[in-house]
Amino acid sequence: MSNPIPIEFNSDIDELRNCFPSNTGSTATQSLFDNSNIYKILSSEQFDDQLDQVDHEFDQLNEQMKNVLLNDDFKPSLISAFQADMSSYITHEKLTKNSRRMQYEYENAKPKEREYVFMTFIKNNIVNLSLDKYMHYILEKIIEVGPPLYRNIILDQIFNRINKLITDLYACKVMQKGLEIMASYPQDSQIQFQRYVNFILEDNNLKLYTDKIGNQIFQKCLELFDGKNLHNLLLILDKYILNQQQIELSTDQYGCLIVNKIIDILPKQIDQNSKQVANDIIMRVIENSSCLIRRQYSNYIIQQILERGQESHKTLLLDKYLIKDFVQMSVDKYGSNVAEKAIIYSGPKWRQKLWEEEVSVSEESFRKLVNDQFANYPIQRLYEYLTQEYRAEFLEYLSKLHESNFLNHHGLIVWKFAVVNFNIKRFTQKVNSNLNFQITSFQDKNKQISQQQVNQQFINNNQYQQYQQFIQQQYQQQYQQPMYNYWIQQQNPQQTYDYQQYQAFLMQNTMMFYQQQQMYPLSQQFYQNYQNEQQNNAQIMQTLKMVQHQSD
Repeated sequence: MSNPIPIEFNSDIDELRNCFPSNTGSTATQSLFDNSNIYKILSSEQFDDQLDQVDHEFDQLNEQMKNVLLNDDFKPSLISAFQADMSSYITHEKLTKNSRRMQYEYENAKPKEREYVFMTFIKNNIVNLSLDKYMHYILEKIIEVGPPLYRNIILDQIFNRINKLITDLYACKVMQKGLEIMASYPQDSQIQFQRYVNFILEDNNLKLYTDKIGNQIFQKCLELFDGKNLHNLLLILDKYILNQQQIELSTDQYGCLIVNKIIDILPKQIDQNSKQVANDIIMRVIENSSCLIRRQYSNYIIQQILERGQESHKTLLLDKYLIKDFVQMSVDKYGSNVAEKAIIYSGPKWRQKLWEEEVSVSEESFRKLVNDQFANYPIQRLYEYLTQEYRAEFLEYLSKLHESNFLNHHGLIVWKFAVVNFNIKRFTQKVNSNLNFQITSFQDKNKQISQQQVNQQFINNNQYQQYQQFIQQQYQQQYQQPMYNYWIQQQNPQQTYDYQQYQAFLMQNTMMFYQQQQMYPLSQQFYQNYQNEQQNNAQIMQTLKMVQHQSD
């Protein structure tokens, strides 16, 4: 019989105590656990107390973090977006993607997240970010959707370095966005807006008027300012537009853009004083148009009046100045551009007057315009906008010069253009007439087919009626006579002939015959004809739609 398994009566603490080197007689060095009080440390009650203490400390730390930013609703996508690598060695596509992600995450973030990001990544680096090609968009987004406090901080720091930043491409965009938002919400940034206004209205910004980047601020201010601020700005700019000052904006490469903006905003202004100043500037431009149209940059001002100016200014410019100077203007390198715009934005009467009084007044002037290296372009444009009557006369003049060999290389270009344009118009008319003829022919054909279908239906109905009549005749011959004989046989020979009883018997059998005919389906030939007619209709409608699409 096997020995039973011994039962252990010692507790865990006793077992642990017996395992110590001092209790086993070992000569090994006593360890940390060779302590008589170790069982007190490892008791379960004290271990639970330590866990409770750690949990309490963790709860306190969690509460502290909640007060900063990290709460249950926190989304780390905004911070991870701002921690993205924006080094210069990364590709343009990657940098653009990271910048757009930052803008998107900031726009959809919560206020605490925005605060954390602004204080951590933005506040102490605003000037450098405004100079960055990709990060300046972040400042624009904060100015646009962020709280007014952050907007004012950004605008204040940029204004402290405005003399440097106003000529930078990216920082200038941040300033323009700031001016736009401040003009829309002046109550949120009154101090900052007034500082910028005072800087713009200073009379010592002459270099900025003609600066490639700096003039954009003044163009934006012409759009945003109103009332007194706009009037004061126009008065300052008025000094440097055709007033014989030390600088001239109308003939400068970038200064002319400010004059163009004044022409553009004139119809939008409400203030009468501002309108008067702007109108005086435009009138001086019109009076000096004969000189300005021959300048490399100022000719764009005349084009701006023709495109976006008021009708009164446009009419005065066309009738009093441009039509008399058309020939000399057309042969000029820059004036030919103005001549083209004058033809495009004028009316039919002005073009007719131009043709009769300036272009076709003599063969010499016409040949001069056609053969000139610059004037041939406005002449081609004039041919395009003339009516058919004057176009034929134009082509006749050209043909005479061509037959006489008076056309040089440029003149031949005009002649080919006129011939091709004339042929294209005739071809277009021919195509349209063919399409109209096709549509008419298809419509007539459709009417004929419809009439044929009606006639065929009528014929089929007549045939069916004839068929019914034939059936009735056959019925009378083959069915009524036997029925009559059958009825006679059933009658008693001794009784007299009753014609009414015979009619009732015949009517009853006739009704039964018609019921059978109605239950019997139509002939397969009639059904096949119907299907063919439906297919023909579908083909005709599809062809008409195709022709109509080509004509459009």
